[in-house]
Amino acid sequence: MMLMITTPYFALFTIAVFAFLIPLLCGRIGVPAVVGELICGIIVGRSVLGLFTGEEEGIAFLASFGFIFLMFLVGLQIDFSQVEVHGAKLFILGTLLYLLTLGISIFLVYNLISPTAEMEMFYLALVFSTSAVGVIVPTIGEQGLLRSELGQTIIISAFIADFATVALITVHTLHLEKGLTWEMFLIPLVFVLFFVFYYVGKLVIWHYPERLSKWFKSDQPSEMGVRASFALLLVFVVLAEVVGVGAILGAFLAGVILAILFRGGTVLEQKLYGIGYGFLVPIFFITVGMKFELDAVIGGGIYLIPLLLLIAFLVKIVPSMLLLTRHSFKDRFSAGILLSSRLSLIIAVAAVGIELELITVTMGSAILLLAIITSISCPTIFRRLHPKRRRERGP
Repeated sequence: MMLMITTPYFALFTIAVFAFLIPLLCGRIGVPAVVGELICGIIVGRSVLGLFTGEEEGIAFLASFGFIFLMFLVGLQIDFSQVEVHGAKLFILGTLLYLLTLGISIFLVYNLISPTAEMEMFYLALVFSTSAVGVIVPTIGEQGLLRSELGQTIIISAFIADFATVALITVHTLHLEKGLTWEMFLIPLVFVLFFVFYYVGKLVIWHYPERLSKWFKSDQPSEMGVRASFALLLVFVVLAEVVGVGAILGAFLAGVILAILFRGGTVLEQKLYGIGYGFLVPIFFITVGMKFELDAVIGGGIYLIPLLLLIAFLVKIVPSMLLLTRHSFKDRFSAGILLSSRLSLIIAVAAVGIELELITVTMGSAILLLAIITSISCPTIFRRLHPKRRRERGP
C-alpha cells in the first residue's frame, strides 16, 4: 500500500476521483467547486491526513501548468463584444478600480501595520492589491455571469489587478536589487509580440479562411487547432518568463489573441475548456490545498489574521462601491467581495517577498492563511448573493 501511495499515479488517481466527485457534491450543498477542491486538498495533504504533499513527481508540474492554462482560459473567456458595446470603458474602469485599490492599500498598510526593519511596506501594499483570477473566473462561470456586464467587469478588473501587481512587483524588486537596469526595458517585448501575432493572425485568416476552418472541425483527426493553441500559449509563456514578467501575463495574452481572432463559440474553444476545466485546473486547486501547512500558520502569524482580513476586504469593497455606480448596491458589494479573493498569486508574491527579505516569515504565514480564508469565503458569499443562472459556455 505504501508503494502505491508513493507513486505519482496514485496521487493523480486520487485527484481525478476528487475532480469527478467534487462538482457533484458542491452542487448539492451550494458551495463553489473551487472551494471543494481546496478543502479536499487540505484533507489529504500535509495539514490533516498527510497522504500527499503536492510535490509528487509529475503532480507539481501538472499543477503549475494547470494554473498557467487557467490564465490562458481567462484570456480566452473575455468577451470582446462587451468592449464593442461599451467601448474601452470596462478596461478604463478596471484600471481606476486598481489605482484606487492600490492607494487605499498603501494608506492602510502604512497606518495600521507596524513597520519593522525586515519589512518593505510598499511591497506589502502591493501584496494586498492582488486578486485571484483563478478563483474568480470559475465562480462567475458557475453562476452564469460570464457574458454579463457585471461578470466581465469583475473579470477584467481582477486581471488588471493581477497583471499590474506582477508588473509593479517586477519593476520594484528589480529596482531594489539592481537599481535602474536595462532588464526593465525588456517588458514591452511581450506586448510587441502580442501585436505581431494579432496582425499576422488577421492576415492569415483573411487570406486562408477555408484552410483554417478545417482546424476547427470536430472530426479533425490531427487536432491542429489544439496543437496550434498550445504552441501559441507556450511561446508567450516562455518569452514572459525570459523577460521576467511572469508566465501569468504571457498565458493571458495568448488567450486574448484567440478570443479576438475567433470570437468564441468554436469547436476548438470547447476542446480547450474540456482540457482545462476537466483536467488541469482541478489539479491546480487540489494541489494548493495539499501544500497548506497549518502548523506553520498557528505557530506564527495567526494573530495578524483579523487585521489582514480587514485590509483585504476594505481595499476591494470601497473602490467597488465608489466606482461601479451603474450597478445596484448588491452588485457593487458582491463585486467587492469576490474581488477580495486571493490565492495563488498572493501566495507566490509572499514567497518572493520572504526570499528577498522584504516581508517577515510571520507575515508570510499570515498571508497564506488569508489566501485560504478569502478563496473559500468570498466565492461562497458571492454565490449566495447571485443565484445561479442558465449555464453559459466555460467552466
